Amino acid sequence: METPKTASDSRQLPISTITVTRHRELLIRAVANVTSSPVAKQTYAQIVDGLPLSEVADDGFDGCSCPGHPLDPDHTQLCPGVAEETEALCSRFDANALLMPSQLLVDYESTPLDSPGFATRLIELVARSVHQMAVWLYKQDTNRHKDDALGTWRPSEKYGRFYPATFPTTLFCHPWYRDYDQYPEGIADSVGYWAEARILGGVVLFDRKNPDSDAVYIHADRRSVIYRICRLLDSQVEELARFLLSEPNPTASAQPKNCALPILPSQANRDRVDPEQAIETTGINRDPWERRLRPLRETDLRTRDVIDTFNFLSKEDWRAAKKRAIRERDERERLEEHGMRG
Repeated sequence: METPKTASDSRQLPISTITVTRHRELLIRAVANVTSSPVAKQTYAQIVDGLPLSEVADDGFDGCSCPGHPLDPDHTQLCPGVAEETEALCSRFDANALLMPSQLLVDYESTPLDSPGFATRLIELVARSVHQMAVWLYKQDTNRHKDDALGTWRPSEKYGRFYPATFPTTLFCHPWYRDYDQYPEGIADSVGYWAEARILGGVVLFDRKNPDSDAVYIHADRRSVIYRICRLLDSQVEELARFLLSEPNPTASAQPKNCALPILPSQANRDRVDPEQAIETTGINRDPWERRLRPLRETDLRTRDVIDTFNFLSKEDWRAAKKRAIRERDERERLEEHGMRG
């Protein structure tokens, strides 16, 4: 198995180098619990198929990610044999060989099992593993639709601007994680972020400004789900950790009982961060290259005229976000103008 590259830490080590046996075993179990879940099987199978199912493509925050595409009604099911091929491919995937940032592995194996930091580091390692498995599957080049009507279809000029930046190479793309030109695995990493969000509930992020923080953040892309980055509640982190560490149910294949996935933010998640802000400002990210600032020509959701108390906690919170957006835009325009003059 070719191991995908990962992360900003220049030194990568395989999971197999974790010297504390119990920590290594629990991590491998956690990865298996996630990858054997129904949502993971469906998500990975779509990558093997080559196109998202129509109901999944229609489940983004802004609605359909590919308006006008014949996915609907022509791709409501996986192609014949895809589920079996996905299972065969996944059986070859060796989690022990996955490369992780060396410091993360050191921190993980040195953290006591009963400390809050253990769950945080376990969740990061699992998120990276889920991502890398999607990268690996995409690179197997199994796309069933390369030359058929679905794969060769192109939108009109009117609708083309609504398509993800990764199209036509792939429709597997989280709208905030599309800067594939700076990703270690290119477009395959965009696929990884998409899969991670579908399986776990969002791209999993952390507070990099405060290295002692055990906070876990999630960045979803679902219809009727908050588009902003949300900190998971302690209860959500605990629920996820219980699922990751649970023993497989011997009577139901390898899947443990009470699958917690996907974990989606709700109105209860009140600690929120604007994804429009630079990660250097917020400090909320996993890797420093994952999200560029969006181009100024793109609509900033914070500046919409309709009061938004779904994505924002209150009218006051929405107004404050709108002011941030205007201030940040003015500053960027000033800097761009200054740069042009210089």
